[in-house]
Amino acid sequence: MKLFNIEVERSYWLLTIGVVIGIYIWFFFMAMSKFIEIKNSKIEQQSNEEQELLKEQFVITQRLKADIGIYDEVSPVFPEGFQQLYTPHFVVYSLNRPLLDEIVQYVEQIYSAVITDTNLYSFNLSERFPIYVYDDSKMYVECTKRPVWSGGFVMSRKIYAFDSKNLKNIIYHEVTHLIFNDFMAGKAEKISRWINEGLASYEENKIPDLRKPVFNKSKRLSADEFLTLDLSTASSEKVNIWYQQAESLIAYMLENYPRAQFYNFLLKLKETENIDTSISWGYQSKFNSFSDLESAWSNNN
Repeated sequence: MKLFNIEVERSYWLLTIGVVIGIYIWFFFMAMSKFIEIKNSKIEQQSNEEQELLKEQFVITQRLKADIGIYDEVSPVFPEGFQQLYTPHFVVYSLNRPLLDEIVQYVEQIYSAVITDTNLYSFNLSERFPIYVYDDSKMYVECTKRPVWSGGFVMSRKIYAFDSKNLKNIIYHEVTHLIFNDFMAGKAEKISRWINEGLASYEENKIPDLRKPVFNKSKRLSADEFLTLDLSTASSEKVNIWYQQAESLIAYMLENYPRAQFYNFLLKLKETENIDTSISWGYQSKFNSFSDLESAWSNNN
């Protein structure tokens, strides 16, 4: 009888140990399954973020190619039946009346923001800037002869774009170019490109709810490379860094010093087309050259 009880007790403990081990194994596999699920989720999220970053870099490169006129200039046509609306500084053309109404609601706000940020209150337009907005990418490509990836471009004081989720970004960016180019009276292409592109990107980043990438200054280009980089042949990664660096420099100039100093800088730039002379004249008590500006910016948190 005692022997029987020992066997029963032994069986009981073996069963208990087996159950405990089974539970541990179950928890182990559940934990591993959850770990793999989380890891796969992170990989997928990282992959999506990388794809979005590559897409943003690709869009930047595309816009750059359109801006610097790598493609043959054409005279875009606009379909019959378009409507137009006038604002104090723009005339907007489209076949889509609701879209017209939407654009005129914010385009003057862009103009005012650029004028206020740069202190260009004395700037007067000789005539309104035209903005042509096509219904979709297909119509845009057919009428402008631009590549299928193009989202918009500027030519002869006119903006050409089409209705898309990026339309507001394009208009913010290109309106800034129009104002800057007009103020420089044909000299915009002769000066450091980072000022024009940096200012346009700065204004574009003001769009509400726009995801603005945080620029990691540890990845910045050296001053020499930044000023001499050939944007038409550089890698997408370097083009992206260059754009963010240009925007960050402009933001530093506008947000840390009186706007009047930036205005004086632009005036001298228009007169001399020399970046060091203009920085020294506009920011007399702070910087004597681009090197001084770049050093102060890189050390600013």
